[in-house]
Amino acid sequence: MNLFKSWKTYIYALFIHPTDAKVFLRFNQESLTQEKLRQENLCQENLQQGHYELPSIEVKRGISFDDFESVKNEIHKALNIFANVLYNASYDVDKNQRQIQIICVLEQQHPIDNPSVGTWFELSTVKGLTFDRSEHKSIAEKCLIELELENIPPLRPLWAKPGWMDDTSGWIDASLAQSNYQKAIALEYIRNWSLSCVLKLQTPEGNVYFKESSIHPPLFCNEPKVTRTLATLFPQHIPTIIAADDQHHRMILEDFGHAVGHKISFKEKKDIYSLFVNIQIQSIQHQEQLLTAGCLDRRLDILQSQIDPLVNAEETLSALSATEMDQLQGLAPTLKRLCSQLADYNIPETLVHGDLHLGNVALFREHYLFFDWTDSCIAHPFFDLFEFCLSGKKTPLGRLRYLWQQNAKQKLQNGYLNQWQSYESAERLLEAWAIAKPLCLLHHSVTYQSLLHSLEERAKREINILPYLLRELIGLDVPHHPPTR
Repeated sequence: MNLFKSWKTYIYALFIHPTDAKVFLRFNQESLTQEKLRQENLCQENLQQGHYELPSIEVKRGISFDDFESVKNEIHKALNIFANVLYNASYDVDKNQRQIQIICVLEQQHPIDNPSVGTWFELSTVKGLTFDRSEHKSIAEKCLIELELENIPPLRPLWAKPGWMDDTSGWIDASLAQSNYQKAIALEYIRNWSLSCVLKLQTPEGNVYFKESSIHPPLFCNEPKVTRTLATLFPQHIPTIIAADDQHHRMILEDFGHAVGHKISFKEKKDIYSLFVNIQIQSIQHQEQLLTAGCLDRRLDILQSQIDPLVNAEETLSALSATEMDQLQGLAPTLKRLCSQLADYNIPETLVHGDLHLGNVALFREHYLFFDWTDSCIAHPFFDLFEFCLSGKKTPLGRLRYLWQQNAKQKLQNGYLNQWQSYESAERLLEAWAIAKPLCLLHHSVTYQSLLHSLEERAKREINILPYLLRELIGLDVPHHPPTR
């Protein structure tokens, strides 16, 4: 890989017509000339037909798969076409060449009417066209079949379907009006992928945020409902909801600043984890209320029952080598025993965020706020120390940095554990953490396995962490000693 080479992104835009089952294609005269030079015996009929392509642009930087705002803006800047990005039909990264290729499907609000740029085509015509890239033709045909038959995959999220933005904008405007906000001036994608869509809404009163989460994952809670309950219990540390629609798992939140990120000081990180332990301990008395609100029950007995389905699932085994499959399945009895052992400690099960990291914590008006509660549940509190379970990357050039990071992790981990000494001794807390580490990886592996069941095939590459988690679990030193008494 050439580390000094700049990244480039090639965006191929598949525009769909706002009212008809048609897609917009561009005639490629340059390709036709090249083809004629290569094949002198090409018949006149094919010469007249020529080659077609998706409108495309080159961007001299990398664009992540969920950065729809950059895609939308780059297309508007290069092609003078404004459209909503529905989804990525494909997203391919070549690390060696430092190139990204995106084929995105866009909803054109007003049909493009410029024959010099391209033409709208229906399915029957597209089937007879010659494309420069066969995969582009395949994706165009698949999209048109979905539109003609109104046969959109059932697991596709609502925000990836035509018409969603118009309907949602109407709901946003009505909801803001009811809360004495003026109409949003502009909408900006913050993040858009198969699990959620987050928008920033600019209003005369300031920025607010919209989020809609997928209703399909079985281990996702009803986030608006849970967030509303948490905001009642911990008002200083949870974003304030302006409006919510529990049925569609969507909500509008007051401005709560920006995520603190991983570049904050060690003291700030320590303060955040210390605060979160206090929230977990306070949540003990509210378990039933949180379960009623929609936090999932993922306590140790439930986790124990999920081990066999995980280690025998097709999507689990297909991600591993034969040796790794045997190792994982051989680990199942030990993992079940560890669930029972961890339950013997006097550490109560509590509120678990489920995706606790510094990208889901904001500092606003001198208070830390925790957001993105889709994975929230009642489980063992140590399962929120997910980042402390991972081995990290060791490289010859980065060894000192790795050692420094591990030392900082150790201190944060010990600071977190020490706050539980009213329940167990320091010695037993360290024992419990050693037992909880493989179970924490197990808990999150179960989460990601369930997510794979909830995605249409094209989107599964967005959630590709399961093989990594399983290998981390296999490679972890699992404690075999009995707990002290």
